[in-house]
Amino acid sequence: MARAQAPDPMTADAASRLIEFARSCKAAIRVVSMYPPSHPNIQAALARMTTAGASATAGGPMVLGVMPDALLMDGRVLPKPDSAVNELAALLHGHHIGEMTIQGSLTAGAWHLLLSLLATSPEEIRLKGGIMRAWQSAGGGPVEIREIDYAEVLKERAGDGDSSWSSLIDSCLMGDTRSALDEKALASLLEIARDPDRLGEFMNRLQERARATGQTVEEQRQAVLRLLQNLATFALERFPDDFDQIMTNVATATTRLDADVMLALLAEPPPQAGTSGRVESGIDLGGELRARFNEEQLGAFVAENVTRDRGATGRLAEAFNSLSATDDQRRTALLLAEERVSLSPLGAEPQFNEFWAETVSKLMSYSDADYVPDEYDRELSSAREMAIELEQVSDDPPDRIAAWLSTVTDNDLRALDQQMLVDLLRLEDRPEAWEAVLELALTRLEQLVLVGDLVLARELLEAIAGVAADPASPFAAQARQAMSNLTTGPLIAHLLLFMRQAPDDQMPVLAGFCQTMGPGLIVPLVSALAKEESRLAVRRVKDVLISFGEAAREPAKTLRDSPNPAVRRAAIEVLRAVGGAAALEDLRSLLADTDPNVQREALRAIIQIGSDEAYAILEEALTAGEPRAREAVMHTLGSISDERAAPLLVHILTHSSSRGAAEPIYISAIDALGRIGAGTRGVETLERLLRRGQWWAPKRTARIREAAARALRACGSPAADAVLDDASSTGSRGVRRAAAEAMLLPRRPPPAGGTR
Repeated sequence: MARAQAPDPMTADAASRLIEFARSCKAAIRVVSMYPPSHPNIQAALARMTTAGASATAGGPMVLGVMPDALLMDGRVLPKPDSAVNELAALLHGHHIGEMTIQGSLTAGAWHLLLSLLATSPEEIRLKGGIMRAWQSAGGGPVEIREIDYAEVLKERAGDGDSSWSSLIDSCLMGDTRSALDEKALASLLEIARDPDRLGEFMNRLQERARATGQTVEEQRQAVLRLLQNLATFALERFPDDFDQIMTNVATATTRLDADVMLALLAEPPPQAGTSGRVESGIDLGGELRARFNEEQLGAFVAENVTRDRGATGRLAEAFNSLSATDDQRRTALLLAEERVSLSPLGAEPQFNEFWAETVSKLMSYSDADYVPDEYDRELSSAREMAIELEQVSDDPPDRIAAWLSTVTDNDLRALDQQMLVDLLRLEDRPEAWEAVLELALTRLEQLVLVGDLVLARELLEAIAGVAADPASPFAAQARQAMSNLTTGPLIAHLLLFMRQAPDDQMPVLAGFCQTMGPGLIVPLVSALAKEESRLAVRRVKDVLISFGEAAREPAKTLRDSPNPAVRRAAIEVLRAVGGAAALEDLRSLLADTDPNVQREALRAIIQIGSDEAYAILEEALTAGEPRAREAVMHTLGSISDERAAPLLVHILTHSSSRGAAEPIYISAIDALGRIGAGTRGVETLERLLRRGQWWAPKRTARIREAAARALRACGSPAADAVLDDASSTGSRGVRRAAAEAMLLPRRPPPAGGTR
């Protein structure tokens, strides 16, 4: 048959403008669907969208022709495909937009209105009369939308009522042989099948009509099977060159089917070759579908069924696993499905994250093929048709019903599911079965951490850790590897999210979970902490690292180089707590930190270590360090009111020089010792300085004596007062004068609760 001529490629400049417009539009649609209008992310996305729209229309109106997987601009196609353009085309096509013309610049408000409509599910928009009517009702703007009515298009092409959609659907539902579909009907079906969206819509209407007329699931299956077998046979015999594309479109269209009907198609054995009639020509319909289902189609199928049924059913899980070949394909498909469902009304519900976590868990783990026969499973699926009749049965009294319902709450079912997993991890002895249980447990564990349920997550983790620690278990090595793999996946990000949001009373649960994970959690936690901005999360990660003891010391060293001062302070606390005296060298460099709070914490940590080596480091910083470091240390010493600093000050006053530039530092140390309230050793040191004289430096001697006398008076202790009283009468003239002047100063009040 004749083929349409391919469109000419657009220029490089036009392609660049279209790609930038598509990327801005896709990003803005996602942001608009997630945030309220006043959110900063909305404003940023709309600003970018306004700029991209103005650029796209700078040379005149931009006319976009919409195809199922591509956009034409002024009738020309991109030189090479672009994923953002293809995704935007699919989104517009889903809203039945055939052409969109942007005639001029839109304001941010107009873009927000249009993008909000595009972010709404096509089904919801169609209830409002379609995208074109919704845009016009909202006020519209310099954007013209042409919407395609596929049913009308089909009628126009067919030319008579016998081949209308209604007649075609009746033909598919009325019999079980090829005779119900004549050549004209098959030609019309083939025309529909050249567009996967049209075929999907047709099959949707076919299912709706079947349900409305009271057909069973088996009868619906037969109707869809009859439709697709006849279509595939007709395409193969009449247009063999188009057969592959037609079947690819069929695969895309079947993403709109119910899971029950999809399973029936997949389970249908290929007709035997050699029998009469074209329906039995040997086409393996299930095999053709499996061969053509990719991650995007699989995600669309899941999203369609989850949105319609408000959750994942067992039949959907079975169809999902039957259509996918690998776990990687399943995970990718579920990510795509999550994006689609998040744009539906379900995505706006408060518990969406928990709902989706349960959906993923069921789809990634569910399998009843080994236990439930197909015939019985179909009966279970068709039982939903009796729901209204069952609800009308009221044999049981309300109190009995209430008591029964109380045993099947979400929490009860979740607890039972959890207990089953824990028991299987401990009791299963078949290698393949245990490995499958382990994979399910790991997925569930990550989901529980994501939704903040660390109590249940820890139960699963303890079960895995118990196997890992059991030398007699044949699965110990697998369990240890699984726990190691957890730290390289999304678990760390989930834990940090928990630390940012959880109340303080949940921290013991967090600590227990992290201890069960073991030291393997340290390095990834340190790596995540180095980039963490939340002060609350930094503090909580710091506490977790400290709980691991010496094992956290080496990894924590890397935190000293973090650009975040809060992280550097956390590093100081961790190093001091787990390293003790061995951390002194690690703390030395932080004395010269550019952030005064970091300097102060480093000094406090060294003071708390309190060894001669610690004092030597501070003395070196005071005497030989850079001026900035010396000033920082003395400023910090001058603000310290911790009595634990007294030994350091005594050490400085005993071993340091008071000459030249060191004199201000020396006198500051005397003042600090008096301020924190020196003990016996401190009073003895101050008395020695008061009575010490250097005849070759009388002015410096006088200044030091005055500082020592003031410090003794500031101490406010009986021992310090006694030293001043004695010095005022028995010392040299300079000592007596300094002591007498100090005794005129106000005494330091005693500490609350008693005398010093």
